[in-house]
Amino acid sequence: MAETRRMRHAFLLVALLVGCEVPTPPADTGTDAGGGAFIDAGGDGDAGLGADAGTHDAGTPDVDGGAPVDSGVSQDAGMMDGGARPAPSGCVTSVAAGSHEFTCDGIRWDVEVTPRCALGGCGLVVDVHGLTMSADSLDKSTKLRAVGAPLGYVIAQPTAPRGVLGPSWTPATDDPKVWAAMNELRRAFVIDPRRVHMTGFSQGGAMTWRFTCRSADELASVAPIAAADAQTLSSNTPPFRLDCPFTAAERPSRPIPVLQMHGTLDGLVPIAKGEQQRDAALAAWQLGSPTVIGSSADFTHTRYTGPNGLSYEYLVHSWQAPTPSVLVPIRGHCIPGGADLRAGAPLTQTMFFSCQPPNAFVWGELVMAFFVAHPKS
Repeated sequence: MAETRRMRHAFLLVALLVGCEVPTPPADTGTDAGGGAFIDAGGDGDAGLGADAGTHDAGTPDVDGGAPVDSGVSQDAGMMDGGARPAPSGCVTSVAAGSHEFTCDGIRWDVEVTPRCALGGCGLVVDVHGLTMSADSLDKSTKLRAVGAPLGYVIAQPTAPRGVLGPSWTPATDDPKVWAAMNELRRAFVIDPRRVHMTGFSQGGAMTWRFTCRSADELASVAPIAAADAQTLSSNTPPFRLDCPFTAAERPSRPIPVLQMHGTLDGLVPIAKGEQQRDAALAAWQLGSPTVIGSSADFTHTRYTGPNGLSYEYLVHSWQAPTPSVLVPIRGHCIPGGADLRAGAPLTQTMFFSCQPPNAFVWGELVMAFFVAHPKS
């Protein structure tokens, strides 16, 4: 009987991950984040900074072996907005240093704040998980609480409302709630408006692309990973429906720096979709030929540059996740350098989204180096 239930769950999970629709129960009602509408991104903006990161002799991406990255901000970042001080706002009920859990319109947020950021003036990094994951399981893979917070950033990781098989994002209802909570965090912690960044994996990568398409004026740079919303079949199978199609009616209001990553052996979101999304951006922003800035037998990291130093980086890897304990072909749908692995995991955990080591780099270190190098100009 237990085996039958396990097989049924595996079937439903495969259906969700390849894009078949499965009803999601209504989200619990929590504290209102204040608003919920996206900021209307209008007008043309400058294209970003496009700092030249360079490469290491070993061929790895430009992350200095785990050494601290210079955030470019003084240790006492202090207050912004003419002396405004951090203060609770809406669902953000505390601005003290430490690890917080806030509930904003039914969505739980895990937020990491250093003593430095409790003074105001830090950046903000929003890190969004994929299907069946949570803020905690994602952080095992990205390590952003440990890597990003000491660099002068508030790290904010939401957990989606629970669906049939676990947390799952529903774009129509959850996108406005996440955006509203982001703005509440910005107000409460007096976030530096030049340093608001977003990254996400799978469903979270799709959300990152949607926010880029709708609100580029409010974001400094973004880093989507293996993006697919898992709501419709066309999200994962050709002809792919892009999360940011770069059409005349649906495209970012301005070019912003992007670091995009995808696994060549991804068993859930084909690499062809990642390439199609990349090519749409390159064509719309008229970016030039790629330059390889890091490579090995297992990954290639290229950079495209455009007017005003705009940087678009595209990283592909061939690592794979540990074999899950349900029949789901995850394969290369994973995050390099994480600790969300089958070894040592509780028996109740069936899905693992960190790439099986050894990996040449830690994604959290790489993405933070990118964000630090690309504030809004």
